[in-house]
Amino acid sequence: MNKNVFLTFMIICYLLLIMFVYYNYTSNNTVSNVICDNKCKYYILFFMFLMGIGTLLYELERNDKYSQIIICVLLIGIYGLIYFNETHTIHYYFAFLVFIDILFFMIRHCYLTNCNVILMSSLYLEFFTLFYILININDNIFYGEIIYILNFAFYYLYLHFIQ
Repeated sequence: MNKNVFLTFMIICYLLLIMFVYYNYTSNNTVSNVICDNKCKYYILFFMFLMGIGTLLYELERNDKYSQIIICVLLIGIYGLIYFNETHTIHYYFAFLVFIDILFFMIRHCYLTNCNVILMSSLYLEFFTLFYILININDNIFYGEIIYILNFAFYYLYLHFIQ
C-alpha cells in the first residue's frame, strides 16, 4: 500500500473523532473532560485505535525508525489519557508524555527538513500554545488544547506533502 491510503484512513478517523468531540462539548474545561467521559470514552478509544493502526502503517512506509518510536510512545500516551480520567494522577503523566512527544516529533522533523519555515513556524506555535496551557492549567484550557492538537495535525499533513 502507499502512504496516501494510510493518510486518508487516518484523516477519516481523525475527522470522526473531532466531530464526536465537537458534538459532545458543552462547557468542559479540557479536552480530557470530553474524551474521558464514560459515554464517549470507548467510542473515542475505538477510533483512536483504528487511527493508531493507520498511523503506524503510515510511519512504516516513511521508514524512519525514530519517528516510528516517537509515534508509538505518542499513541500509548493518548490511549492512557483516554482510559484514565483526570481523577487519576497517572492521567497527568500521560498528558505530559503526549505534549512532550508531539514536540519531539516536530523538532525532529524540523531538523530533518533543514528548518522548513512553515514547519518551524508551526513548532513555535506549538511551544507558545503549550506555554499558554501551562500558565492557565487551572482555568479553561479547552481551546488551547484544541489549537495544540490541530496545529500538530496541520504539521503532520504539511510534512506529508513536502516529502
